[in-house]
Amino acid sequence: MDKWLNNANISKVIALLLGILLWAIVHMDDRSPNQVSSLVDVKVIDDVRIQTVGLDQSRYILKQMTPEVVRIQVRGQTSALTSAMPEDYRVSLDLTGLGEGKHDIDLTYEMPKGIQLVSMVPSRVTVEIEEMQTKEMDVSIKTTGTPAKGYTVGQPIISPTNRVHVTLPASQMKDIHSVSATLPIDGEQKSVKQKRVKLTAYDKTGHEMKSAIITPPVVEVEVPITKPFKTVPLQINFIGQLPEGLAISSFTPSTNQVAIYGPQDVLDSIDFYDSIQIDLSQFKESTKLTMPLPVLGKVEKIEPNSVNFDITIVPAVQRVLDKLPITLTGASDQLKASIEEPASKSMSITVEGAPDVVNSLKAGDVQVIANLSDLPPGTHQVALQVNLPNFIRRVDPGTIYVKVLIEDKKATPTTKTEPEIKTDQPVDGKPTDTPENGTIEPGTEETTPGDTSGTEQRE
Repeated sequence: MDKWLNNANISKVIALLLGILLWAIVHMDDRSPNQVSSLVDVKVIDDVRIQTVGLDQSRYILKQMTPEVVRIQVRGQTSALTSAMPEDYRVSLDLTGLGEGKHDIDLTYEMPKGIQLVSMVPSRVTVEIEEMQTKEMDVSIKTTGTPAKGYTVGQPIISPTNRVHVTLPASQMKDIHSVSATLPIDGEQKSVKQKRVKLTAYDKTGHEMKSAIITPPVVEVEVPITKPFKTVPLQINFIGQLPEGLAISSFTPSTNQVAIYGPQDVLDSIDFYDSIQIDLSQFKESTKLTMPLPVLGKVEKIEPNSVNFDITIVPAVQRVLDKLPITLTGASDQLKASIEEPASKSMSITVEGAPDVVNSLKAGDVQVIANLSDLPPGTHQVALQVNLPNFIRRVDPGTIYVKVLIEDKKATPTTKTEPEIKTDQPVDGKPTDTPENGTIEPGTEETTPGDTSGTEQRE
């Protein structure tokens, strides 16, 4: 052993090992406090948003919360602080059971695993809760753009309903003005069908009310897009006569109007549709009839494409219509006309038709007209035009006439009747009879109520 220790090389090796051991001990003691302290750290997080829970949103809304964010200080292992995301720090406000008004409430929190809350500023907030109100409103659909040339836009159809419920804070309900959606139709040639659109509430100034809750929030819309059309009366042309002794009591079409589609210039020239002709001679009893509506000329489509008729036929009766006034028409303003014959200035005719129709006739339902157009001054026999309601016909045959005197106003001075009566002298002790004055001034001649543009019906 002594030899080992006395060996210089051995001594050097031992000295080196002792030096390394001492260096390791010294440096191990220096590092230990730093390593222990680095395992725990403190962190400050600003602007952590407060999350609200428990509010009955069907009845209330959180109108205001002061403040809306908090500042927290947390402590934990460095690795935990590093791996935690901002959304992992949860600060909550429980509003369960609270009603309308202002409330001061303590905040609650939930920290990520391995992290502790040191402080939270503030730890209490003030909230204001407002009651919600619901109102039923109509929905309007607005279209933007224009359809293809020659096409027109119809009224939008909304389903399942055009009314919705809008829920708003009570303080904002008075500001709501409309609920609508916008649908583009630019260049469209076909109707827009089953288009789902989101509804938006607007205030009186046209700004969106984002806090409005609309139920349902989405509706289905159909926008008709069609070629130009025009709705005109349906006029039926009748030919022939019913068998003798029969008359039409009622004639009921399924529609009195039709829609005609086509170019606008064609529509402008059409005032009625009269392309249906019915031959009365083919009917011997009450019947139902369906007739197609022919599409003629430049008309592209007619709706409906057919019309149903319900015709009731009954035995006919006759009636004499007495003292029908004769109307003079068509005389020039420079001429005056008077009826010379018949002296009564009226006419009696016999008509035939269904009992209920004939018996309900009034004086104004029948017009007896003498047309004086283009007649010069003088005495004329003028054929009378008798205008009768549909399904009523004259029984007495032939043309009837009236004797009319036409005079030039300038050539015949006007004499007042009253002065002539006062100056008449008695003849043989008897007063002179004053002749009946049958003159009817043009423009003021006696007329009967009703339209004189009906179809002349003659036997």
